[in-house]
Amino acid sequence: MSQRVLVLGGGIAGTSAAIALARRGHPVTVVERDPPPADPTADPFLHWPRRGVPQFRLPHGFSARARNLLLRHAPDVLARLRASGVEEMNLFKRLIPEDQWVPADDTFTNVWARRAVFELALRLTAEEEPGVEFRCPAVANGLCFDWTSAGPRVTSVRLADGDQLTADVVLDCLGQRSPVSRWLAAEGIRVPTEVQDCETVYYSRYFRFTDTCELPRTSVSTLRGEFADGWFIGFPGDHDTYAFSFECHPDNRNARALRHTSIWEAVARGIPALAPWVDPANGTPLEGVQVMAGNRSLRRRYVVDGQPVVLGLLSAGDSLCASNPAYGWGSAMALTYAFAAAEAVDVGGGDPVATALAYDAATAREADAVYRESAAMDRARIYRITGQPVPDEDKAEMARQDLIAEALSGGVLHDLELGRAFCRRVNLVGPAETVLDGTDLVRHAERLRAPA
Repeated sequence: MSQRVLVLGGGIAGTSAAIALARRGHPVTVVERDPPPADPTADPFLHWPRRGVPQFRLPHGFSARARNLLLRHAPDVLARLRASGVEEMNLFKRLIPEDQWVPADDTFTNVWARRAVFELALRLTAEEEPGVEFRCPAVANGLCFDWTSAGPRVTSVRLADGDQLTADVVLDCLGQRSPVSRWLAAEGIRVPTEVQDCETVYYSRYFRFTDTCELPRTSVSTLRGEFADGWFIGFPGDHDTYAFSFECHPDNRNARALRHTSIWEAVARGIPALAPWVDPANGTPLEGVQVMAGNRSLRRRYVVDGQPVVLGLLSAGDSLCASNPAYGWGSAMALTYAFAAAEAVDVGGGDPVATALAYDAATAREADAVYRESAAMDRARIYRITGQPVPDEDKAEMARQDLIAEALSGGVLHDLELGRAFCRRVNLVGPAETVLDGTDLVRHAERLRAPA
């Protein structure tokens, strides 16, 4: 049964959901504030002002799960990325002898792209898809309801220009700062929400390799470690680009100077592992320092005790569950939720209760696992750098996090089983509630810790 779907937000979750829904026969309207770049052949990182996405120019990791989902649900998007020059890389297979490869190792292949390039491929594909219409530039500023015996049902969305769009299903893809839960609260509809501050500020820059650079380009993805004021992490990109991000605690006053380009460069040059990569002979900066603060792990719940709190509304991407960007799970989970939403609309067959329950059944366990693990890893870091004592109720979880960290530092590049467990975890290859429980990693850490 065809359903009219209104998607709020044209980012990764919104555009992928629009593609999937339209291909299932559902007419889709995407409400998006930012028009696409005027010249789609120009570098979107430099020429697409995505003011609605504060993290647009920050480094992103597109994990193996993201690639695997595109292969299954939207292979033409992956083909478009490849045609535009985006590379795919299986670092695990690069690092082990070919005679030790197994077929499952193919699932660890990543897409090396900047967010702007990845998102543009989705946007262009959605715009070409019959059944998808973009209302752009446009901003949603409220919901309209029909109060039924089964509960409140969203029937339409008000736009800032005074227009009103009706729909059978509204999909909230407006990110972790989505106003939708506030609009619901104004109507007395409570959406239970768990939030934990990541207590991080990111100071990032993108570079492009020079023609004469002789650095091993795949190595950028392995560059990570600590420095005096926090951590650094490297990100590969498309078209010979790469990035580094400094992750610091917001209370660290020294780190605040990193927002200045000269200070950022001086700190990077002072870190032996990074110095060659920021040398002008090897890399040319694409921009100044990009700063992002206010990161939170977040989990909203739209089904409570087996009952939807609101009908006709689904939430996808960071609107449903957000994790610390440093872990690289956000884009993969955005695609996970988007494709699950399209299937749930089919399964529901026009019944809003069935649709909500089908979507929750498909996403809740993974969303819970991602939120739980992101929050736990953040707490472990916060306890360590602030010197806060670990409360009794968190000691067991922190012991588990310590074991996982031990396993990672204990030789993932030297133990194939451990390496594969690590790849499954960081790439979310498999159900998140399984790969994030750390069973494989903990078992190996315990073995490494045991006396010889």
